Amino acid sequence: MEASLKNIKLHLKDITNRLFWKSESHTSTGTQLYNISNLVKIRSVIDELKSLNLFDNITETLFNSAIYTTVNDSIRVQPQEHNKIIDSLNLLQKLVFNFLNVLTNTIPEESTDSINIKLPPVNDFDELSKVSREIHLALSQVIFNDDVNGQTKIVSVENGSIWLNVFVGATAVGVIASLVWSAAVIYKKILEGKLLEEQIRGLKVKNESLEDVLEAQKASTAIMIEAEAKHINSEHFSENLPENIEKIKNSISIFADLIAKGAEVHPALVAPENVSNLFPDPTKIIGLESKIKKISNE
Repeated sequence: MEASLKNIKLHLKDITNRLFWKSESHTSTGTQLYNISNLVKIRSVIDELKSLNLFDNITETLFNSAIYTTVNDSIRVQPQEHNKIIDSLNLLQKLVFNFLNVLTNTIPEESTDSINIKLPPVNDFDELSKVSREIHLALSQVIFNDDVNGQTKIVSVENGSIWLNVFVGATAVGVIASLVWSAAVIYKKILEGKLLEEQIRGLKVKNESLEDVLEAQKASTAIMIEAEAKHINSEHFSENLPENIEKIKNSISIFADLIAKGAEVHPALVAPENVSNLFPDPTKIIGLESKIKKISNE
């Protein structure tokens, strides 16, 4: 996923524990050299910052320096190269610590009972309002329930790609994870249906036959949504109420549509692993399986 400021802050906190080095002067046969050590961690820091697209000029300078000419943890270089590397490392360290300080003072800490939502691209306020209403409906109609006792309090908003951190409550996090997982499964089913449609069109079959296939695909998707909704209802709710299942079906459909448009839903960055694993990885939707299938297989 595209890194949010909260995610960058988390990375920078870890980076500060690795961004240190040791420089020692050595004289050999009348020639002064410098030994720079802790290069394994330094290279890992530079690679991580490059992947985050942070401080590109300085990381590129270090990437092209002598510290990338070896896989060892230390290297001996001449004074001119040494000064260039150390000046760059000092500048990088200052930039990292200063940026982390800014993020610490401006980005609120997350609660484990919150989720992060990346909105799909929007062009104007009308689109933003529509997407916001859809997200609110998809969440509220399911988690505003006595069994879940959830809420939808927006804690922070980031620009660029718009990220919302939404406090929903401890029980609601698991429910939302199930909704999003099922929505991703349905989105995958829809993608497969579109691929099948393209293949059939390529065979130039009769329109009547194509319509029959499309109707069958649509009916199959509806059956899947029904099954996913019933599974979620049985997992998270005490009563098997038809109106609740209809709300869950609607939320799954809304989230599937939002995912198709580019939206993502993630756990809080500070969420424990057992909670994070409840959410689908948006980069691995093609290999995603329904939780219903997993249970039946077990």
